[in-house]
Amino acid sequence: MKNLNKNQVIQSKRQTLHYKSVKGIYWSEREIDLDNVESLVNQFDIEYLNAKVLTGRGIDIRNFNNFLNSKIKNNLPNPSNLLDLDMSTELIVEFILNKRKIGILGDYDVDGATSTALLCSYLKKINAPYEYYIPDRVKEGYGPNKGAFQKLMEKGCKLVLTVDCGTTANISIEEATNNGIKIVVVDHHQQGGKLPENCFIINPNRNKDKSNLNHLAAVGVSFLLLVSIHRKLKEKKIFKKTQEPNLLDFLDLVALGTICDVVKLDTLNRAFVKQGLKIINQTKNLGLRSLIESSGIKNEIDEYHLGYVLGPKINAGGRIGDSSKGVELLLSDNPVHTLLISNELTQLNIERQKIEKNVENLAITKINKDDNIICVNGKDWHPGVIGIVAGRLTERFLKPSIVISESPEICKGSARSISGYNIGEIINKAFENGILENGGGHKMAGGLSIKKEKISLFKSFLKSKSSVLKLQNKKYFDHEITLSLVNKSLFNLVNNISPFGSGNPKPKFLIKKCFVKFPKLVGNNHLSFYLIDIYGNSIKAISYKAFDDPIGNIMMESRGKILNLIGQITMNYWNGSENLQLQIEDVCEELVN
Repeated sequence: MKNLNKNQVIQSKRQTLHYKSVKGIYWSEREIDLDNVESLVNQFDIEYLNAKVLTGRGIDIRNFNNFLNSKIKNNLPNPSNLLDLDMSTELIVEFILNKRKIGILGDYDVDGATSTALLCSYLKKINAPYEYYIPDRVKEGYGPNKGAFQKLMEKGCKLVLTVDCGTTANISIEEATNNGIKIVVVDHHQQGGKLPENCFIINPNRNKDKSNLNHLAAVGVSFLLLVSIHRKLKEKKIFKKTQEPNLLDFLDLVALGTICDVVKLDTLNRAFVKQGLKIINQTKNLGLRSLIESSGIKNEIDEYHLGYVLGPKINAGGRIGDSSKGVELLLSDNPVHTLLISNELTQLNIERQKIEKNVENLAITKINKDDNIICVNGKDWHPGVIGIVAGRLTERFLKPSIVISESPEICKGSARSISGYNIGEIINKAFENGILENGGGHKMAGGLSIKKEKISLFKSFLKSKSSVLKLQNKKYFDHEITLSLVNKSLFNLVNNISPFGSGNPKPKFLIKKCFVKFPKLVGNNHLSFYLIDIYGNSIKAISYKAFDDPIGNIMMESRGKILNLIGQITMNYWNGSENLQLQIEDVCEELVN
């Protein structure tokens, strides 16, 4: 498809136009190096549009092939680069060889569930005894706790691996080690102050780690640990007596956890997801197959299905139901059992959406719009949805957001951030200053525990740390197109650079001079409509969560007004058919510099 040529690209870059949206965002075309665009086109004979999009994501002739054809074998580092990994491997292999039971203590989100299922699945394959435990979000809170360690110890576990948690769990880990439990922390959250003692800590985000693998989700760290364990077991020649597992078969879990934890898709994570999507489309994991079937997915599974269809359902148990249901699903070999759990998680997810919407509406009424960091609290807000609500507030107001559920004693909070503002670091500092009872996270998200009487102090602390915050009211689109260019060929062209995610966002386009026709409410506050241009070209479009915000108001009241829109090209699959549609993110007017 040669629908964009060099002259069109250069012309688009000569236009110094910005567009102010109804949300107060200033949109402009992504700045790129045109020489690099030409180099990609000439070297690899690709379309100018693809070259533009790739250049905007830091791709040049040196990393082009590895980006488009990401493979595990080309990107997998030596696991030994991770601090404490070799010593942890020795300890775990010793337990495996001596048939001593290993405990896995995981977080209740998708990253924690997939990390737990990954390690347990491997141990199961090699007939090594294990137990797992997922703390209850409401009753026990985030991370390892005394009761969790006690339950695993009672089941005969003298070695416990904490996955997607543990880096800041100094007190509970100290108590456990004093009781004779050996502990390996497998995590990716940022270090706060002092690390737990008398244990191994495999975490690319701990201060002294030099592996440069800090973008990994916990499930990625867990996979590298498995690679090391597997390597050591092969040295011990145990697979002469038992069937050797294929580690690539576990990449469906790695891809799911990586996408759902919204970590940057750098070369290794991209390889995990790209290969993992191939595995998941023919997965041998019975629980995943049941969830795919119960979700009604008929077309090929991509990163969208992982992040927005399958992931939220696995998460639903940890948010408002039984926190162990996700892991139970991913480990089960009984088709009747997996079908029942899949249906249960689907219903829990529907209930979660209703609770979440109610908390979001209440939270919005409490926002002080003058604050650079949103921090709202409310009595008995369900702690299982406050993280999602924080994300919604960040998305809507373009500010870091913290949502706290009040309770008589210890209140739970969850945070989401914007690019360029490290919310995990701020939470760690508040903990070090004695404001929080506990807390931690990474650049874009975090969690905390706080006494009710200290919430006002915490808000004052946030204000003192927000003076240097530069609010991100600028966004970028990749190219300006007309409706006549939106076709299956363009969709395929764009999709060639998938999987999309953090670090490789799905390309956004400016579509100018369109009319909105037949807008209507669909689903949960979504807006469906048709876009028509002055030449009579028409395409169906949708704008998610737009019915009750400024975008929805514009659409419903446009009455023939010409609009400029920002959107993505997607494929809508329904009743066995597929149809192109535009997913509209914003509406804007032209401003000339």
